[in-house]
Amino acid sequence: MLGVVSVLELSAVAANNTILEHSTKPLLLPLLMVFVLVEVGWNAHPSIKFLVIGQFFSLLGDVALMFDGELWFGLGIFMFLITHVFYLIGFFKLGARAALNDRRWVLFVYPAFWIIANAALWSGLGPLRIPIILYSAFLVAMAMCSMSLGTLFGIGGTLFMISDLLIGETVAYGKFTGSGVLIMSTYIVGQALIAYCWTRRVKESGEPAAIPQPATA
Repeated sequence: MLGVVSVLELSAVAANNTILEHSTKPLLLPLLMVFVLVEVGWNAHPSIKFLVIGQFFSLLGDVALMFDGELWFGLGIFMFLITHVFYLIGFFKLGARAALNDRRWVLFVYPAFWIIANAALWSGLGPLRIPIILYSAFLVAMAMCSMSLGTLFGIGGTLFMISDLLIGETVAYGKFTGSGVLIMSTYIVGQALIAYCWTRRVKESGEPAAIPQPATA
């Protein structure tokens, strides 16, 4: 189902069909949330609630960015900022702290990318420079921690990061041919890979959900 909706969404973006685009875009994250809950359930691991809540705020961000205007754009970015915070907390519950020690190269590559990306966007962002710097710090941290948890996991986080940075590029310098399709395709694949790798890691961990103990007299 997610595949069908994704194809419809990307087709709508490519054809500039606003009605179809706005009909399919709000379905993407709910379908991923259903996938997570069916695959592992809410209580399968302490990190799952942070994934699902993060996906919910991504849904709110998707809806906000469907509207024009600085207020809606700011609201959308704020919703995605909350997403990255929840994902980061979830990553650490999955073991990102130890994983970062095993993949120390990410501690240099991703911050360097953050500096280069912001330098490239700086001249075109105007008053949005500081908000984008702060937002992109959380965005890049999310991608960095996802890569620490595994290559496929990291590809998902990195695609999510690229999607958001492409939005920043269009804000700074204007849209380019195929920018809408590229933004949405990297976003959809990135979010899907994060959800898939997250649930797979939880399954492989074999950590049982906490079982409430009966009260004693």
